[in-house]
Amino acid sequence: MFNQLKKELAISTNHFVLADNGDTEKLFHDFIEFNNLIGMPRHPYTGKPTTFMPYQFEFFNLIDSQKQQKFHINKSRQIGVTELILRVLAYHCFNKYKGGKILIITGTREKTASKLMTRLKQLFRNIPETVDDHKHVLKIRLRNGTEIEALPSNSDAIRGDTKIRAIFVDEDAHFDLIDDSTVLDAIQPLVFTNKADLFLASTPNGPRGFFYYLLVNGNDYIKCKYDYTCAIGHIYSNEEIEAEIKRIDINVSQEYCCEFTAPRGAILPPPVLVKMETWDFT
Repeated sequence: MFNQLKKELAISTNHFVLADNGDTEKLFHDFIEFNNLIGMPRHPYTGKPTTFMPYQFEFFNLIDSQKQQKFHINKSRQIGVTELILRVLAYHCFNKYKGGKILIITGTREKTASKLMTRLKQLFRNIPETVDDHKHVLKIRLRNGTEIEALPSNSDAIRGDTKIRAIFVDEDAHFDLIDDSTVLDAIQPLVFTNKADLFLASTPNGPRGFFYYLLVNGNDYIKCKYDYTCAIGHIYSNEEIEAEIKRIDINVSQEYCCEFTAPRGAILPPPVLVKMETWDFT
């Protein structure tokens, strides 16, 4: 595997070695080396390279290199969760998901899907030897056979795809749909039949929709919660975050504290709520 990766990346043998086993420490070391290669995350305000935050270490170490997993990630805004998942997907293009397909599903507008795919393509900019086709706005094809495609949540292309190794659904709680169960209905068969990893990540948007119901119901999702405190001392100083959480123009409890606070009945009409109560979340 090492010789093959060396050809793909065209770099020296002592720079980056991809683990081919389930050793967590080794995988994590390789993940750091991979990010040194593609460029570490940059601070959103200073633009300077940063190290990973402790919660990001924690999340990466939850990922099993051998078996299927489903993650429900309840997150604060602007703490780097989406960036982290994109980097995990990019890394596993050469490991767990190699030769398969990765789907990135966003809101109902293609513009949002394009924005995420543009960011993902930037991560491959420092290893152009790995990319076979990057001209398509919403697709990337790597030379090792791995494909990545971004889709809006209203796309019929979500259904019926094969060779899927992972699905990332971004800002699940904010789809512009009265009944967003259709998105979950399209995703679940793909996850089951392909034994694909699933990453659901969002800030809350009231106690409604499949993101909320997956959280409060029993199921086999690994449930993670990363609020604003995860970024203190890394993205924000104590003073900056104290000022931010005093804002009255946004719902701070939801945007930063990961709480589902909006009145339930005010968001969804009774027929949709009744339907959601019958969902099978196992």
